[in-house]
Amino acid sequence: MATKYAAEQVADKLRRAGLSAEPFHGLLSQGKRNQVLADFKAQRVQVVVSTDLAGRGIDIAQLPVVVNFDLPRSPIDHVHRIGRTGRAGESGLAVSFVSPAQEAHFRLIEKRQGIPVPREVIAGFEPQAAAPEATPTGSTTPAAPTGGIKGRRPSKKDKLRAAAAAAQQEKPP
Repeated sequence: MATKYAAEQVADKLRRAGLSAEPFHGLLSQGKRNQVLADFKAQRVQVVVSTDLAGRGIDIAQLPVVVNFDLPRSPIDHVHRIGRTGRAGESGLAVSFVSPAQEAHFRLIEKRQGIPVPREVIAGFEPQAAAPEATPTGSTTPAAPTGGIKGRRPSKKDKLRAAAAAAQQEKPP
């Protein structure tokens, strides 16, 4: 999860749906974090909903699945998240929920990792809007100003590219 609040909310929704789930984030005491991990390893808890910071350094043998509800901000964080499963030659599954608005960001994560990830659209969860198209420079089209990897605002590079493109269009032939 991206935030502690979101980890709490998702864990609560999972509990209401009948799953044994606990949040795992930096606001929990060390004793509570240790208890959540012990309960998960002993299979008293089915799901641990973690933030990036709290999830670093967790070593759980034979973790079968990691689900990215929120995409991480950077490719390095993505590697840390999906690296929790499939350790030491074991098989594992990493699933990322990617909305149309996040598609360009996910393509950037793939590019930086050098590994294309297969997409699967699940019935009932079809995208409602088209993903922004990538331009030859790698930025998104003006119709979808999602900015750089760290957020929705354009990065300095994106601004420089846009200024250069505008200056190029203003030149008389």
